[in-house]
Amino acid sequence: MGPASRRRASIVKWGAAALAALGVCSAAFAQSDSRPQTIQALEDQIRSVEAEDPNSSELISPLTALGLLYREGGEPAHAMAALGQAVHVVRFNYGLYSLVQAPLIRQSIESAEALGDHWSAWQLDRGLMHLALRNPDDPRTAEILRDTADRRMEMLAQYKAGEFPPELILGCFYAGPHVNHDLDDSTDRRCTSGSAGAARGAMAMEARYYYARAVDILLKNKMYASDDLPRLFRNIVAISYEYGDPSMGRKSLTYLLAYQTSRSAPWRDQIGTLLEIADWDLLHAVGLDNMDAALAEYARAYELLQQAGVGQESIREVFAPDTPVALPVFVPSPLVAEGQRANSGHIDAAVELDKYGRSRRVQILGTTPDATRAAARHVENVIFQSRFRPRLVDGRVADRERVVVRYELDD
Repeated sequence: MGPASRRRASIVKWGAAALAALGVCSAAFAQSDSRPQTIQALEDQIRSVEAEDPNSSELISPLTALGLLYREGGEPAHAMAALGQAVHVVRFNYGLYSLVQAPLIRQSIESAEALGDHWSAWQLDRGLMHLALRNPDDPRTAEILRDTADRRMEMLAQYKAGEFPPELILGCFYAGPHVNHDLDDSTDRRCTSGSAGAARGAMAMEARYYYARAVDILLKNKMYASDDLPRLFRNIVAISYEYGDPSMGRKSLTYLLAYQTSRSAPWRDQIGTLLEIADWDLLHAVGLDNMDAALAEYARAYELLQQAGVGQESIREVFAPDTPVALPVFVPSPLVAEGQRANSGHIDAAVELDKYGRSRRVQILGTTPDATRAAARHVENVIFQSRFRPRLVDGRVADRERVVVRYELDD
């Protein structure tokens, strides 16, 4: 489930809980002919409670349920009105900075986006972050930070794909990392234009900061078994790799391994993470001594599998697979062209790898008829620029080994 789907599921779950508290059957309002009656029942209940106390906490559930119904019914403006009133009641009863209002604000953000009111959505997003940071030790803040980081990564993906999400200007991301995102004037020259690299870096760094803060909160609350932790660690690793922070990336991989060990994860998962740590050290090594130290980590992983009684064929699949493992493993393989489809053409090449996983010689062995000479030259360049996981045979790193790789062409 992707970030957007998970947020939507969270909203539906929260709203469904409110409906359940009212004794309203979710199956009933799902039918178009029953929806008006359900809305009418909620509005009648709201008016009845308001007649006694316009700020009663008993208003929160029906207002939340009403907002959900309007959202699901494609009426975001009405949803925002109901949710805004619910937020007011929460603040009156629980305080201005209570996290009880957080799910309501998140729903309001999505309603504003559905209306195309991106400015209001951004203001609500910013307000939600201020709310979260006023509750730095609350586990619920970790969820807010995670979801906000997911939204930044979605925005980054859109920008990389050639789109220009409104938040790019509203958040002043062109000004680069560490910018004061509380700027009220998004027409400021620094906000409306600038370096694409700076904008990408700013979005990524903000996302990584929120992911890291979420991890800190979960660990501080001793929520070591949280299912969120592995994904948070991996997100930090991916951002650290792309935007150059070796220390942060390695630390996250180390924490991930500790999490897997504490949870008695399958040996393949634990060894896989151990290998990723060795991959990381090899990719970021400076000098032969550091590269040799990384090779020793691979050898140690090999020994651990032997000690665990894993069969030799299974070990070979990990350390000397027929197709070499391109590094890092958490990014799309350079050996698969973008847009590649089933039954696309391919180019086979023999590659000589040295002990550090570097390509030394490449020989094109054969191609499908639709592969051009230009495509073959491109494959040679891709392979030369790629780094592969060192191959271990009988517990020893192979100094030189010839392997065959297949590059899948796009349509």
